[in-house]
Amino acid sequence: MEIDVFELLKNNGMLLLFLVIGLGYLLGNLKIGQIAVGPTIGVLLAALVFGHYNFEIPTGVGSFGFALFIFSVGLQAGPGFFSALREDGPKYISLAVVVALTGFVISWIAAKLLQFEPGFGAGLLAGGLTSTPTLVGAQDAVNAGLAHIPAGMAAEVVLNNINVGYALTYLVGTIMVILVVSYAPKYMQLNLEAMAHTYAQEKGMLSNKRNRVTTADTLPLIRAYKVTEAGSGKTMEQRAAELTVPAIALRVRRGNKLLEADPELVLEQGDVVSLIASLSVHQWAREKMGLEEVLDTELLNYRINAHEIVVLDQRIVGKRLSELKLPKTHGCFASALTRAGVELPLTDEVLLLKGDRLHVVGEETRLRELGGILGYIEEEVEETDLVTFSFGICFGVLLGLVTLKIAGISIGLGTAGGLLLSGITIGYLSSLYPTFGRVPAPAQYLLKELGLMLLMASIGLNAGSGIIEGLTSVGPAIIICALFIATVPLIIGYLFGRQVLKLNPVLLLGSLTGAMTSTPALSIISQAAKSNVPAIGYAGSYTFANVLLTFGGTIMMML
Repeated sequence: MEIDVFELLKNNGMLLLFLVIGLGYLLGNLKIGQIAVGPTIGVLLAALVFGHYNFEIPTGVGSFGFALFIFSVGLQAGPGFFSALREDGPKYISLAVVVALTGFVISWIAAKLLQFEPGFGAGLLAGGLTSTPTLVGAQDAVNAGLAHIPAGMAAEVVLNNINVGYALTYLVGTIMVILVVSYAPKYMQLNLEAMAHTYAQEKGMLSNKRNRVTTADTLPLIRAYKVTEAGSGKTMEQRAAELTVPAIALRVRRGNKLLEADPELVLEQGDVVSLIASLSVHQWAREKMGLEEVLDTELLNYRINAHEIVVLDQRIVGKRLSELKLPKTHGCFASALTRAGVELPLTDEVLLLKGDRLHVVGEETRLRELGGILGYIEEEVEETDLVTFSFGICFGVLLGLVTLKIAGISIGLGTAGGLLLSGITIGYLSSLYPTFGRVPAPAQYLLKELGLMLLMASIGLNAGSGIIEGLTSVGPAIIICALFIATVPLIIGYLFGRQVLKLNPVLLLGSLTGAMTSTPALSIISQAAKSNVPAIGYAGSYTFANVLLTFGGTIMMML
């Protein structure tokens, strides 16, 4: 039996699609020096190779991936979008605007001066700024009829130009952003590690090492102790006050009876009390207080667990982590904090925002009580609300169809803008009402990643047939332009952030990687600073950059 692999792939679009994605992920594991290729570039390159040999997949695959990706971006941004806007929003918005506007102007001028065919300018902007939402916005402007297309030119040609321009410049943009953030601080003689330490010290982030999950101060244990003569005759509340350490009583044994740890319960000599506290507190209790530990299987029959709690309650939003008094009040210990998918430094002084995900370790019952106080426990919500998800995409598409004519020019959000705003709205509403529009974080990640990979595969396969022609016609020029687009916005953004916004250089560099939507560059800065401080800036500007750059691609095609 002979199998013609070429014909098999030609006639089986599903096989071709997942082969491209699988090979792309394998390519993404490779490194160019210290720079990881990444799955996005890997899938794009694999698709370009197959596309060059005229392999195709159904046209609807790219549209489906586009809808999943841009709507999921909105869902992710929704819970923290308005909170970030209220907190440090002006700084992050202005920085994102400066970066996006600088890249936009350079792309537009380059496209006009070099007389690129329509579409190449938008692809250049998307690739140079390493912004897939920009690409999506540009494609949608063409599909929605918002783009300015010269008479006699087919929309399919413009779309192909966008894809080819993006494919030619995305890798260049990614590498240049990483090189700039890697070597510019050394050239400017910036000690990122010292600056991150200074910033952390100013913000009270060095008060403890909360981000070290397994320290003696953050490892909760349950132990049982016998009440001595010194502790008898006092209420649980009085005894707890004398301990002056964060410890929570769980239960009391008196003879053969098990009693609840009521604050008004008067302790008697010989009682045995089970306590949940950190390892260091238990050590202190034995060494300094002379408490006698007892092995009691019933008193110790509790389960220590870890949960991710999503912060939603308005009474909690805006508070410092230290104000929650987790160990003292709830017997729980925070081990990590993520915002917009980025892990932030976990300190007593960090402010909690709506949509933050706080990883907490403690006794199961108390964790559930804490989840009800802060918001809800993510693991408890496993089902995805596909009804709201589906209708949300429908609403976004319909919203994108709405256009206004001003002086004969059609102006509208386009499908990309409609889906983005719809996703932000539903994401925000689901943060207020957890039972509405729920998409758990793992499902959200899967939908976003799958949508992006489907989109990259479609772009590469469609652009592959014209990639050689593109290289010969605008290749060298568009690549040189991409070098400028990837570097000049960073330079101007840095000067603006230092001179006008007065941001700490480490925080500013993190914000700039967010404004460029470049996660690989963020990891470079964090490694150089030996700190998670850059992630604070990244999480702030990334949300706004995704929104701005989506509309940037649409506007580029309208001019």
